[in-house]
Amino acid sequence: MGLPLVNQFLAQGYALVRILSALKIKPSTYYNWRHWQQPSRQEKRRESLKPYILDVWKTFKFYGYRRIAAYSQQTDGPKVSEYMTLKLMRELGIKSRM
Repeated sequence: MGLPLVNQFLAQGYALVRILSALKIKPSTYYNWRHWQQPSRQEKRRESLKPYILDVWKTFKFYGYRRIAAYSQQTDGPKVSEYMTLKLMRELGIKSRM
């Protein structure tokens, strides 16, 4: 999409309505993009869980995603579901040694 392009045209003095219609961008799309905040609460949680999962995996090399999830439920650390553990392990590029 040409959303950064919209800001360039605005700086040149063009009307926002004309810019959006010429680029075939809905106004709601533009305003959602303008007010979008990075990262979301969910993304912050995922990023905070990655070091925890990596630490558990380094401690117990033979643990897969199911055991790491079960371990998280039994300890005082953050609680992580099996599916989330699997997704984060894939993002980190780690696998069980079994």
